[in-house]
Parts: sequence; C-alpha cells; structure tokens
Amino acid sequence: MKILSERLPIKYLFSDYGVCLGIDTHRCSYLFLLHRGGWVLQRRPVGDRVVEDLDYHIPDIALALHDDSIRR
Repeated sequence: MKILSERLPIKYLFSDYGVCLGIDTHRCSYLFLLHRGGWVLQRRPVGDRVVEDLDYHIPDIALALHDDSIRR
C-alpha cells in the first residue's frame, strides 16, 4: 500500500516499507527517509527526482541514497 502527495512543497510517501518526506525550497530540497534499515536525512539539488525515478519504492530509494552518500 502506498499513500503519497506530490502537489505541495512538503511531499510525503507512506508505504509498508517506511516513510519518506521531502521539503522543497528555492535553493535545495531536503529528503528524510525512515525505513527498516534506519533513517536518512539528505540535502538534495532542486528538482531531484530520485523518489519518482525509483517508482516510489522505499527499499530502492534507501539503497540509492546510501550509494549516493558513499560517492560524495
């Protein structure tokens, strides 16, 4: 089950796998992800589409954010 909203400056995704919240500003976006493996808080570029590109699937999003943080 997924419940999500993409219309507001504060975006949310609730699923059986966890919770994902995003806040968009003019300078950047903040992404908070709470899942079975822990939690992630990242500052992302404006217009970042990692959540949409991974079809709103929290385990894939968590893996992508983890891999991205290792590369930085």
